[in-house]
Amino acid sequence: MSQVVVSTECPTCSGPLDFSEGANAIRCPSCGSTLLVTGRKQVLSYWVAPKVKAEVAGAAARTGRLEARVERAQLFFVPFYRLTGHDFQWQDVPPKPEPGSAPLPSMLVGGGERASERVELDVPLGSMLGWGADLVLGKGAGDVVRDLFGAAPKPERSIEQTVLIASRPRATNGADAPVQLLDRYVEKTFPAADLPGLAVYSLGVRTQALRVSLFQREALAALGRIVAVQVDQAAAMTQGLAARGFEHVVYRQVLGRILSVIYFPFWVVELAQAGETSLTVVDGVSESVLQPRVPLALYDALTRGAAESARTVGLRPLVCPNCGAALPLEPDDVIFPCSSCHRAWQIQGAELSETPLEIAEIADAGKPADVVYLPFWRLEPGADSEPRAWMPAFRYRRLKALHDLATRLSAKPPAYRPWTGERPAVRGCFYDAEDAVLLARFAAAGRGRTPDAVKAAAGAEPQFQGARLVWLPFRRSSQSLLEPSTGFALQEGLVG
Repeated sequence: MSQVVVSTECPTCSGPLDFSEGANAIRCPSCGSTLLVTGRKQVLSYWVAPKVKAEVAGAAARTGRLEARVERAQLFFVPFYRLTGHDFQWQDVPPKPEPGSAPLPSMLVGGGERASERVELDVPLGSMLGWGADLVLGKGAGDVVRDLFGAAPKPERSIEQTVLIASRPRATNGADAPVQLLDRYVEKTFPAADLPGLAVYSLGVRTQALRVSLFQREALAALGRIVAVQVDQAAAMTQGLAARGFEHVVYRQVLGRILSVIYFPFWVVELAQAGETSLTVVDGVSESVLQPRVPLALYDALTRGAAESARTVGLRPLVCPNCGAALPLEPDDVIFPCSSCHRAWQIQGAELSETPLEIAEIADAGKPADVVYLPFWRLEPGADSEPRAWMPAFRYRRLKALHDLATRLSAKPPAYRPWTGERPAVRGCFYDAEDAVLLARFAAAGRGRTPDAVKAAAGAEPQFQGARLVWLPFRRSSQSLLEPSTGFALQEGLVG
């Protein structure tokens, strides 16, 4: 996934401050102060500073058209939405080869819109080279090669037929095929305005981190023109989450969604040649010519409407709103426990709001020194007949294990009483209640195991009427953490 680095100033010492987009807590390298990054789950705006001057953009636009004359070069800051998140998917499993079927030759094949796939082959080298000689040099040439290198018996079908059969889309196993859990990171950028003729559909994957600054209208207006956002946030979220090319996806949920707006610089160079005038679009960072000979009507689209106000991140001291004690510095956490007043605080926009919590006391959890407390969301069902759902609120590097733990814990919930003694040390939370609900629905859909059952479950997603944070004890055992109720083991090094 492409990295976006936000550059700004420390509010404490005014020193330079860089951090990754999506970080919730940071430390200033100059003064050492710890800061909370506010604005989570709001659509925040950034801009990319241009690196290309007007005369350089004009020269780039004239490449291959040296007789053209530059009439003018104007800088436009075009808004793009950027959506990131963690995509959880149930997919149907491709079928296994039938028993006794002959393996196909190993080669890269592809067909239609399918990505290329490797089909494994167990065929002597002479056969492969002979088939190639037949195709390139004509029939008969391959016999010489096969005699030199050795060959398998002549296949029942030609190599062209073999490749055609191997490249056909694989069929599913039908209604009885089990589903498989897969996860990946989502990153999409797409225009936030309708600009016919621009023909730039994404910021693409860049080899270097994209360095952005907090949106400042005055700074952008001093350099060029700000193009207005025309696609609303709801439509942008729908477009960003649209699944394309996922032929095996049966059900999906995207957690940790971050939707932002990045204003990117483009030079629009007006060229005149032989009595004709056209526009050329030049990347304001890389100097690449993106679109030559664009009609002048692009000007109308770029200047349509006025840019509205935009939200940006805020920075404030990372301290407990109740007692003023420093909160733990965990950049990816969304909920921070205070070790002084024993309260938990969640980022809500520009503020920290208190979140109710419990610490579970379980008799057979083990000695306090050998216990690690991990946070879970206890989701209360909307109907009395449905059981509670227990969803991890901590980060774990193996999603399948996290899903299995949630499933087993929900089926066999822990018996505990609220902690009454001196409170033990607890960890912060990576998933908030909204993500926990999405994860619970994903787990519920997967209990069907087959594609048809998963689709049926997706049409009746469980509803929840409340959520509460509960820290459960895990007993250390060598390099593992054991949950007492289920006996489920996690690798401690993969937590957090």
